[in-house]
Amino acid sequence: MIDIALVPLDDRPVCRTLPGLVAAVAGARVRTPPADLLPAQRRSGDPDGLARWLAGHRAGAAVVALETLGLGGLIASRLRDDPAATVLRRWDALADLSATVYAATVVQRTPDADDAGEEPDYWARHGRALHAYSAELHRAIGAPELPDTDVPAPVRRDFLRRRHRNHVLNQAALGLAAQGVLDTLVVGADDTAVTAVGTAEWQWLRTWTSWLEVGDRVLAHPGADEIGAVLVARALTAAAGHAPRIAVACAEPDGLDRVARYEPVPVGAGIASQAAAAGAHVVDRAAAEAVLVVHPPQPGDADWATAPPPDTDPAPAARTAALVRRLLAEGQPVALADCALGNGADPRLLADLTADGSYARLAGFAGWNTAGNTIGSALATLVAYQVGRVAGSLDERAVGRLLAHRFVDDHVWMSYARPRLRHERGTDPTRHDHVPDAETAVVTARIEQLLRERWRQLDPLPGWAVARGSVSLPWQRTYEIDFTVEESGEQS
Repeated sequence: MIDIALVPLDDRPVCRTLPGLVAAVAGARVRTPPADLLPAQRRSGDPDGLARWLAGHRAGAAVVALETLGLGGLIASRLRDDPAATVLRRWDALADLSATVYAATVVQRTPDADDAGEEPDYWARHGRALHAYSAELHRAIGAPELPDTDVPAPVRRDFLRRRHRNHVLNQAALGLAAQGVLDTLVVGADDTAVTAVGTAEWQWLRTWTSWLEVGDRVLAHPGADEIGAVLVARALTAAAGHAPRIAVACAEPDGLDRVARYEPVPVGAGIASQAAAAGAHVVDRAAAEAVLVVHPPQPGDADWATAPPPDTDPAPAARTAALVRRLLAEGQPVALADCALGNGADPRLLADLTADGSYARLAGFAGWNTAGNTIGSALATLVAYQVGRVAGSLDERAVGRLLAHRFVDDHVWMSYARPRLRHERGTDPTRHDHVPDAETAVVTARIEQLLRERWRQLDPLPGWAVARGSVSLPWQRTYEIDFTVEESGEQS
């Protein structure tokens, strides 16, 4: 099976590690650059070093985050002042690669928070106001005057100057696809809303994609952090010469028409594009070889990171679980995308599916961060599963490892342990926190204790466990963790 070189969006596990876990399902391998070349939170990566690494690495395919190759990473693309011309010179390295290039770029976000953890420093005072101004700018397109705002002029001008530079670069990326330098380009919409400057930019890019007649190689949909895994799946389909046929199922009649938090379009609107980006086709059930089940967005503003609910509605979870069981009974490979709430999986749904062992029979699962993140990574896993079946390279151990990993990350951590830990520490869930080095050992030990506690309660995959001492905080905060799952003799 193919070797894939990956230049990830940054060093977080979902960007750096998840693509390799997906590739392993089909018996393939992903290689990543040395850690000193990659970004680490607000420290940018080394674009020139990454270009040299790509040039010297023999691989059948290269999956490249253009923000990392051009500016040193996702956060660096929001913070650095490199001119567009400098970035374009760095991208010239892609034309010299012998590998097929699958690339991603992201429409810059405008988060609704007074938090400068991942943004320019002025975001700590003006973040919410900039988010509101962004929405007003979108509504005022074509109006003779700019909308009123309390955001100081130097701040709003810097905000839009940075956006303009990145929009120019996104347009240039479309040009690389039109020239054939890129086999595939995915344009992600990162943490946006129905009304926002980023949504307008994203719509303009989609229009230019149509005008340039490159819709067969440029895909645009909500998401960002999952795109590396999605493009790895596409590389797998190209290597195997097989494009899986996938049906989409939802237990709620209007479920796919619902708009998830942090996204500009209904969840169903992005699925065909996500599937195409992963090298698959969405088809009717009668023609499908596998099924993606979507647990759709639920009403309200609850969110497992910023506003954890005391409980979730049992009825939708029961209906989705029943649909999954019915499809499994029919012998269909099933992946489940849990989009019920942002930033974590629905505990009731997973408790239902683990009670009779249905979770362990899935081909893939995701339920993390935004709906785009969830749908893309669930589809990528399902595509890798089907490619492995067709190519005879399916690795059942890798399937189990990825199911265990996502269960731990998406539910045991995000919707169970993280809210409890933050409550114990008295931290504000609406802002990114910082764990001092002196407290890291105590915090990670408590996290591991909570993970093991919930894993024993549900026992989703007997024979797998979180490796002792493997929990770490990649960015010294409690938003995300890293860990290792391993095969174990423990049965609970």
